Amino acid sequence: MTCAYQTTIPPIEPAGIALDIPCSDGNLLAARVYGPSDAPRLVMSHGNGMAIAGYRTFWRPLADEFQVVAFDVRSHGRSGGGASGKHHWTQFVDDMEAVWQTVVDSLGPRHTIGVFHSLSAVAALGHVRRYGKRWDGLLLFDPPLMPPDGHLLQVLHKQEMAFLVERVLRRRRHYRSPDELAEQFSRQPLFRHWRPEAFQDMARAVLKYDALAGGWVLACPPEYEARIYETNIDQGNWLSLPASPSPVKLVCGDPEIDDVQPSAHIGLAAALELGVDYEAVPQATHFLQIEHPQACQAITRAFYRNSLRNRQQTERAREHIGPGVTDP
Repeated sequence: MTCAYQTTIPPIEPAGIALDIPCSDGNLLAARVYGPSDAPRLVMSHGNGMAIAGYRTFWRPLADEFQVVAFDVRSHGRSGGGASGKHHWTQFVDDMEAVWQTVVDSLGPRHTIGVFHSLSAVAALGHVRRYGKRWDGLLLFDPPLMPPDGHLLQVLHKQEMAFLVERVLRRRRHYRSPDELAEQFSRQPLFRHWRPEAFQDMARAVLKYDALAGGWVLACPPEYEARIYETNIDQGNWLSLPASPSPVKLVCGDPEIDDVQPSAHIGLAAALELGVDYEAVPQATHFLQIEHPQACQAITRAFYRNSLRNRQQTERAREHIGPGVTDP
């Protein structure tokens, strides 16, 4: 008898070097290390309900010149889920510390930039708020930040989160094959700006085969994804931006296009009101790395160069001036 379900898929990319990241609750996050072992380092992760392998067209070319550490957030992609009660923002922040510590302990200290999208970008801000300076720079792609009380954009942010909660709770969770989910992605108006290869990449990245369920299931259950949207209400990330211990740059969708998400307008407001370093990618929505990978690669390279130059200037100043000069 022929099985109606596809049970294996070829890898999206060569496996790289596996790096298991033990979390404070005993859960394991899955990371892969790509690129030259002695190259400049980028640590990357993804947005809610997604997985880092689905961003392949963005990060794979960067691995020719950087050491890229790409990891999945808990209950996403190839990472373990842990207990349901641990799927929350506070644990994501603790997981970020586990990532940073494991990378340093396993791969050695090095000038390191965090390159994070959406969920992981918000968690990265919470991470430096709680633990202080870890990253030599944070390049944050379209983080859906909660504006403070009284801000005109707070209403839009809350409406967007409520819309996403309703949307994901209607989502299918079982598929015959990744091809079926890729086809579904290709018909979604929300994803119409994606590069064609991204539909397959993301479908393969977010599904896992479940023999008990008799098919492919979403690695991140819809109710988990909805919980994160519903609880994305911490105003402290916005308020902390001007005093972040790690230099931050926001890279956002184009606020001039009609179908862009509120996060694009929030990023622009943060730049205008708080003086945060900011750049918009023309004609991009919230999924800018998947829609415009080459533009986002160029921004990443430039941010790394600027971060390293600033560090070197600080170190030279310390040598000339003596004790008392601190890192920016």
